[in-house]
Order: sequence, then structure tokens, then C-alpha cells
Amino acid sequence: MSKPKLFISFSGGRTSGFMTWYLMENYRDQFDIQVVFANTGSEREETLQFVDRCDKHFGWNVVWVEAVIHHGILKGSTHKVVSYETASRDNEPFEEMIREYGIPNQAYPHCTRELKTNAMKSYIKSLGWTDWTTAIGIRADEVDRINPKFRELRFWYPLVGLEITKQDVKRWWLKQPFDLELVEHQGNCAFCWKKSLRKHLTLIKESPEIYDFPRRMESEHGLSGHNVDGNPRVFFRQNMSTDDLFALAEQPFQPFTESDDWKQEALFGMDAPAGCSSSCEAFGPDFKEWEAA
Repeated sequence: MSKPKLFISFSGGRTSGFMTWYLMENYRDQFDIQVVFANTGSEREETLQFVDRCDKHFGWNVVWVEAVIHHGILKGSTHKVVSYETASRDNEPFEEMIREYGIPNQAYPHCTRELKTNAMKSYIKSLGWTDWTTAIGIRADEVDRINPKFRELRFWYPLVGLEITKQDVKRWWLKQPFDLELVEHQGNCAFCWKKSLRKHLTLIKESPEIYDFPRRMESEHGLSGHNVDGNPRVFFRQNMSTDDLFALAEQPFQPFTESDDWKQEALFGMDAPAGCSSSCEAFGPDFKEWEAA
């Protein structure tokens, strides 16, 4: 009898990495497991290095995929298999997605659907799998991110059942020979619209070149894709453009900082800073099965 199938969605973050380690250590004999990472072309290099190091150090056999966008037809993204060496680092998949679907933002969050969810599901289906469970790296302290239809969709949040928190994950990574070399406000996707205003303004001061791509997309593709109202789209919260953010960054503001050194937080339990620090999860609370069909 064949083993049940388990698809691990490895987002490239610390929590997702810890979950993958736990499942591979404890369930490898019980499941036919496939670990998949979806590269958007806009991931920070530190994220790509982290995924590669996890794969080589722990022996997970991670499959790297990128979305293949189909222009002008009613078909969701499929996939192509890449590697650490060949993965896009110049925003190509992201720009192709914008050409077809328009600029993503808080009102139009299709970037995750097309660049991650659909690409990974396309790969899993290419294996001939028709029935599987999807493991997702959501912790016990972020249960609000659980999809309310998780049973119907066969989503598994193992860290919730284990009562694993952010501090637990950080303590575990302190014991490993390497870590994700990013601090909270940097995140995995460099210019993600989910970041708070203060994080964006801080990043503009630290690394303004990060915003060259969203500025160019707003200039070239404000009306691209499924833009039915005719108003040029912009990336950021409160309907702000990249230029709006840069103008705000010229005004006095309180830069984003860690609440304290994160290693001290992990060791001694100080409060974590608020805000969206997690990586972009492909199968989040708003996922619908039809979106990835």
C-alpha cells in the first residue's frame, strides 16, 4: 500500500523552516513527502541562501519552482522547475504576473495566488498526485492566519497543535549552525505591500534601490491587467505610490527597530515587535480552492 502524500509549503522563513525540519524528522516514514519553495523573482538574496542552506544541511530535496504566466487566456499560472543557481533574481516572474493581472496591492492580492500557490500546486499535480495534505508553517501565536476551511482543504498546521510560538522558533534556530540573515522589517519579499508604513520608510532610508522595481511597475503598468476602473494602480497601503512613500521618508519619522536584539528576545522572552514579520504564506486564510485549480 502506498503512503499518504504530504506536500510541505516551504516559504523560506524561519517558522516554515522549523516546521519542515520537524515534519521531515518525525513523519518521513509515514508520508510520501515533497517540499516545494516558490521563488517570485523578488525574494531577497538572503532568503534564497537560507532555502539552499536548509536543503543541503538537512537533506530535504527541496524543489524550486517559478510561476509561468499565461497571457490572454483564462488559465492560472503553471510552473517551471529552477534551482538555487538558476532562480530569478531580477523580478522577472513578478513582472510577467503584473503584465497579465496588474499591480498587486491590499485590494488586489493576486501576487501570492499566481506566483506561489498556483505554481506550487501545478508542480504537485505534475507528479500525478491527486490526493494530498498540505503542511503550512503557522504558529500557535498566529492562529488568526488559519484558513477557516482548513479541514475541507486538507491543510495541516502542525506547529499550532504543538503550541510552538515565535520564541520557540527563534530559540531553535539559535542552536543551528546557520540562520536566516534578515531582521524583521526586511522580510522575505523586499518591497512587499503588506509591510507597515514605518517599515517601508525605514527601508527607503536603508536601501532605496529596493523600490526601483515597484516605481517602474507603477510607471509602466498602472493600467495593465484586469484593471476595470481605469484608475492607475499603485502598490502600497492607503493607495500610496512609491513616490508618495519617498516623499514621506523625507519628513521626520521614527525608524523601525527591533524591540531589542532578537536573540535576547528568544532567550529571555521579551515581547516581540508588532507588525507583519512573517513570510508571505501561499495558503493563507483567504485561499480558495478555485483560485489554484
